[in-house]
This record gives sequence, C-alpha cells and structure tokens, in this order.
Amino acid sequence: MFFVWALALVGLFLIYLEFFLPSAIMAIGGGILLLASIFMFHMIKPSIPVLVAYLIALSGGVYVVVKFAQWKVGSVAKNRDVNLKEMIGKRATTATDLAPLGHIFIDDQVFEARCQNGSIEKGTNVVVVGGTAKHLIVQVDSLHS
Repeated sequence: MFFVWALALVGLFLIYLEFFLPSAIMAIGGGILLLASIFMFHMIKPSIPVLVAYLIALSGGVYVVVKFAQWKVGSVAKNRDVNLKEMIGKRATTATDLAPLGHIFIDDQVFEARCQNGSIEKGTNVVVVGGTAKHLIVQVDSLHS
C-alpha cells in the first residue's frame, strides 16, 4: 500500500512542478503516475466503494495542489512586479532551455521568459527585448555569446 501512496504523491508533485517548468512533460508524467496509483489501489482493494473514496481523495489532492501552485505562481508574479521599460535591454543568462518558454537569471533573480523566435539552450546569454504581463521576451545576445 505504501507504493500506491508513493506513486500518488510523486504524481501530485510532478503536477505541481509543471507550473514552474512548463513543457507538459511533468503534467503527463504526473497523470500517468496518478493513473498507475489508481490501478494499483484497485488491485489491492477491489471494492468499488473504497475505490470511489480513493478517487475522491485523489481528486481533492489534485485540486489542492493546483490551487496551491496557482497561488504560489501568483505570489511570485506579484513579487516580481517590475517596470518593463527598465527590463528592456538588460542582459541575462538562461536558467532553463527556452522552448519557447523557460526561465532566465537577471541580477541573481529568476524571471519567466519566452524566446522571440525558435528555442534557446540553457546557459545562453540573452538580452530582454520586450515583455508581457506574464513573461519577458528575449533573444540571443549577439554581443556576449
């Protein structure tokens, strides 16, 4: 039974990570682990009422994780209320691959970013060329590459 709960917890954690590492891989992996935990739970306890109770508990867990992640992302965004005009022209380094979304470092702070065209590998020097309410828009820094 420990293995069933471990699968469920890791699945929930992967769904949580999806909010911070957008690429759908974490969410797909989390969903697969949750489905595996449901299947294994049913193999261990083949009672339909018990399975329904587990499904309700798991659904509640997914709801709580998603709401917590949304709150966490929202609080990070509020803390990063930056003046876009000040950010344009700043040089940064990619903290993750930008394909096209990812994260960049500017002055030891992490910001969500989108590459202007194509994709950019982790560790590449970039420059901020614009932005939206959600993320900065960057391109490869041709002067410092």
